[in-house]
Amino acid sequence: MKKRPKIYIGKWGTGKTSKTKIEVGSRDSVYFYANDIKIDDPYSVPKDTVVVIEEVNYKPDKDKILELIHAGVDLIFTSHNKKDVPKTIMDCCDVKMAGRKNYYQQKLLLYCKNNTEYKTLEANIWEIMGVYIKTKDRARFYRDLVNLSPPPMQLISWAIATFPENERLLVVSSYMNRLNKQYFYALFAYSWDGGYRKMVPPQRKGDNPYNAICVKAGLKADETYILKRLISNETYANSLAKKLSEADCKLLGIKKQKRKVAKVKRKAKLEDYI
Repeated sequence: MKKRPKIYIGKWGTGKTSKTKIEVGSRDSVYFYANDIKIDDPYSVPKDTVVVIEEVNYKPDKDKILELIHAGVDLIFTSHNKKDVPKTIMDCCDVKMAGRKNYYQQKLLLYCKNNTEYKTLEANIWEIMGVYIKTKDRARFYRDLVNLSPPPMQLISWAIATFPENERLLVVSSYMNRLNKQYFYALFAYSWDGGYRKMVPPQRKGDNPYNAICVKAGLKADETYILKRLISNETYANSLAKKLSEADCKLLGIKKQKRKVAKVKRKAKLEDYI
């Protein structure tokens, strides 16, 4: 490898292709997608030609790319992210981050007066809910849900925690397990019109005390139904009470017998006979 290739990493609209063109300058260049590289012999590429390979994160032809790198071809890559680029390719490159500024959105805002900025989604529930709350473009939000395919139960739990008074959400949650995912995502996307609301994460339920009691009784943690039947027997309830604390016995509704203290007979003193 004579020269380390550069790889520009950034999301759609952040200008990674524009920066690649600036890097190429006035030199001769050819452009390929990483899954469709039409170069059979890497040594046939002229020395003054720059080969730009875009979207290395999507099904890259790994063998051809490595052949081009080791043949000393002047290469520039672009990628949507780091994690989907094969490590063997990434280790050969100088990484250049394109940044987070979305130039496409800014250009669109200049021409479309009433347009609102739409955030590109990642598979992150916090970002998904942020777009769910703010965006007015519900059709696009629905398409993103279909592409990302987040768990329906996670969406419902976050949405109900943020909008407890939303009756449409209650209807959507009642049909959650009866509908296919695409239809559920459509109902969920249009259950709120978009606007402003402070996001409220769902609260986790506390640990079930009955599970710990079952383990102490020698049962499985989820066998509470068996425990409730067994404590109806007074003999079993009394023997179990010896293993449990007073708080556990009070929770189950059984009496914990207090430990009997031996009474010590008082010795007679001389004063008692006076």
